[in-house]
Amino acid sequence: MSHAPSSNARIREEQLLIDHCLDFSAAYMGIKYIGQQVADYPFTVTQHTLDALFSVFKTAGFKKAKQAFFLYHEAACTLVDMGKARQNDITQTIVPKLMSLLMKSSGNRLRALSQALGRLAENRPASDIPSYPNQIRPLDINLSRLAEKLTRPGRVLPIDTHWTWKGRSLIVRTQAKILGVIKFATTKDNINEIYQEAIWMDWFSNNPLKFDNHIPKPLCIKGEYLFNITNELPEGGPKTIKEPVCIVFTPCPGYYEYPNLKGADWERIKLSFFKSALALGRLSSRGIFHTALIPLFHNRVQQERRNDNGRYLWEHAGRLDQWLDSSRFPNFAASGLRDFEHIACQAKPLDLEHYTGEYLLSFILVAGACFRNKAPHRRGTDDTRPYVDTRDLFCPDLFESLLTGVCEHYFKGLTKSETFDPAPFNIPALIENLIEKMGIDEHMQESLRVQDQLAMDDDQFKQFLTNRGVTVIPVKGKKEITLFTGPHLGEFNQSISVPELIEFLFKFSAFCVSTCFLKNKKL
Repeated sequence: MSHAPSSNARIREEQLLIDHCLDFSAAYMGIKYIGQQVADYPFTVTQHTLDALFSVFKTAGFKKAKQAFFLYHEAACTLVDMGKARQNDITQTIVPKLMSLLMKSSGNRLRALSQALGRLAENRPASDIPSYPNQIRPLDINLSRLAEKLTRPGRVLPIDTHWTWKGRSLIVRTQAKILGVIKFATTKDNINEIYQEAIWMDWFSNNPLKFDNHIPKPLCIKGEYLFNITNELPEGGPKTIKEPVCIVFTPCPGYYEYPNLKGADWERIKLSFFKSALALGRLSSRGIFHTALIPLFHNRVQQERRNDNGRYLWEHAGRLDQWLDSSRFPNFAASGLRDFEHIACQAKPLDLEHYTGEYLLSFILVAGACFRNKAPHRRGTDDTRPYVDTRDLFCPDLFESLLTGVCEHYFKGLTKSETFDPAPFNIPALIENLIEKMGIDEHMQESLRVQDQLAMDDDQFKQFLTNRGVTVIPVKGKKEITLFTGPHLGEFNQSISVPELIEFLFKFSAFCVSTCFLKNKKL
């Protein structure tokens, strides 16, 4: 590694940036040149180098440029790479200075800084995480025999045992309690997912991560967690079950007590939110993520046609599809986290920033649903106005305390820090904007495009429209069909209606990643 001094050419380039003498293209090339130089000769970084790169964020002429994000991102990534290396006392100041700049930023500058700081993530999955066999063969068993395994050895099923369908799960219960849950796969791919869920349940039971999160106990017979039911299932099950392949588990108390149920006590709601946020923070610190706290979509209609399956990527700040419906059955409850088929290990460095933002977005939407569910019938439009106004259902102080507590508990679980200062995030102002948009059903429409219509057969087309309240089925493929499926956050094919929410997610997620980095470097 060379300790050669800075070249005259680089010093000159740095000075031109400091003096704001370069146009957009020249500045971009100058940043690239400086970045390559400091990568080749890291010990030549000086305060002059830092001043040059930080000056990019202060140049007024760049702010309105169409490609401003790419310029800011290049400068921010160059600084982050230098700060990550921490070759001398000068470079150790970079990350704290970027964090300070992050909190004062908005728009393209904020997005660039946040995504650059997200590269600081260093956490990797624990070495003792579960592994899965390449091929899984379910154990053949009849339903009665399977249910008997839910009782103590030598006991038979109680006389008052009955079966109840809850979605794709068959609940085995008596008058007094739930004995077990038989959860069926809905697709061939889902067979692997529910198998992994059982394995993760077992892993969590044997590897407590010091948080108050109760874990269901999976049933294991002869070393197998996956079962194939060999006789007829009870009537009333959903049509989505393709094969009688399932896992079985004993749920813990509170597993089906969702926080947003009508009439839920606010102290129990807070407990559910906070214990789940703490658990997610602890898991994230080990590179383990829950990939579907709630189902988030940019456009559900295009799930089959889009490469991203229509899933919502909050970093793109697009319109959020059917936010209230997405919040109906969150994957956290009074017991804590649930639905472990969605647990995954870190795949790339930016995962920590992405899922941190997605968790906060999910908690915020479910919190909004808690307020809206005081009067679930007030939704959409009515006879007196173009859209329903439900802002009176929200309590700003309660909303603020809920979000602040979620941030604090997640931050504590992730960083092991005892203190969290919410002041820089201006949560009260965010809550005001959220209530304004979540409390008024301004965006109710979506369009079923011709291309999406033609991708369906006639039965699918009719069923799709019928499920969305259409009584007169139009001719397929002639023109776009307007559907009232909201409320959505934003107009169809447009940006989210609460841009302040996305800016908050960028700030909080990058702040968490940066704090983890600095804390780990001190160890």
